[in-house]
Amino acid sequence: MKILTKYTAVVGILFAGALSYVTFSRVTHLRGELVDDMRRDHLTIGRVLEAAIASAPAEAAELIGRANAIDAATRLAWEPGTRDGPSQAIEDGALVSRFPTRAGTIIARESLDDVDRVVRVHTLLGLAGIASILLIGVCASVILGRWLIGRPIELLVQQARRIGRREPATELAFRRSDELGELAREMSAASKALTEAVEQTRHSDRLSTVGKLAAGIAHELGTPLSIVAGHAQMIAGREVTGDAALESARAIDREVTRIGRIVRQLLDFARRKGPEGTTCEPGDVARRCVQLLTPMAEHDGVHCAIEEAAPPPRALIDEDSLQQVLTNLIVNAFQAMPSGGELTVVASRSEADPPRVRVDVRDSGSGIAEGVRERMFEPFFTTKQPGEGTGLGLAVVYGIVADHGGWITVDTSERGTTFSVFLQEAA
Repeated sequence: MKILTKYTAVVGILFAGALSYVTFSRVTHLRGELVDDMRRDHLTIGRVLEAAIASAPAEAAELIGRANAIDAATRLAWEPGTRDGPSQAIEDGALVSRFPTRAGTIIARESLDDVDRVVRVHTLLGLAGIASILLIGVCASVILGRWLIGRPIELLVQQARRIGRREPATELAFRRSDELGELAREMSAASKALTEAVEQTRHSDRLSTVGKLAAGIAHELGTPLSIVAGHAQMIAGREVTGDAALESARAIDREVTRIGRIVRQLLDFARRKGPEGTTCEPGDVARRCVQLLTPMAEHDGVHCAIEEAAPPPRALIDEDSLQQVLTNLIVNAFQAMPSGGELTVVASRSEADPPRVRVDVRDSGSGIAEGVRERMFEPFFTTKQPGEGTGLGLAVVYGIVADHGGWITVDTSERGTTFSVFLQEAA
């Protein structure tokens, strides 16, 4: 429930309670006044009849009859005998007054139906007034609340979301001198400061990345180039001949191939493609990747399974890019299970906002160490032995997914690791 709705509901309940109490008090007071008027009328009638009967006791019944003919609302009766003092009480929905005389007792009875009818009318009028005031109050609260509270809060929420997405700072469209205006100014200042900090961080990250790339390239290419240079010098200086020269040539070819593989991965890392409107079904791409890697899976003793939602989701990414992503993740999963295990690829729709296509690559390995997890997407970071990996695989995966408007999460434990790739869903 939004704050404006809560505010309107609270105000409405308070107004309804206060007006209901006032109306109930007024109606109760009105009923009391009407009954008091009836009591006074009975007293007047009783005194008049007492005086008349005292002067002519034999004519009491006749006087009572003439009085009943004059006032139909108040019914009078004569009861021979005397009582102790006058009394007034409500009996069976009527006000009954008794006025004893020396000759007998005058009884006046008047129904309270008219009083109750007047009370009901005033009650209904009061309720109608409460409803009208509440309706006017709710409309005014909604209109004024929307203008004074609702709209400013919506703008503040939008600003907060922009800050969360690290979008460029923007000035809010309202200026106020109250607390909301002060909050808006502070959020604008925070957004500007955050934008500047993000730019500085990006600049620092670019410098750091350049440094890591330079160090990584120097490390990865330095060793094979030294081997190539050494064997080339040996061949050029005729230090090796015959089979030894042939072995040196093979070493040169092997290291050049390794250099070429490193250069291709660097190109993949540097020339990532963004979304171009092409789509694919992740389930189909996953099946193709598993089929291509079946010999490796059989060699490592890994059983592969593909699960897919119905109908199959389509992601906004080209097949080649997604195949490169899944191939890297699946190969890493194989390497995490040297003694064999279970590999499952699941293609489904996530409950993210907006909806995303989710592709999980799940293995049953021993998990990823926390220190490794923090750096696994860094270029040239690897836990493999020298010559077995360049440390660019997951960096390329991360870059491809990010360029297609997605992201990656990692859930790891001693029971295995799940890489979850979230991609834009195709329309």
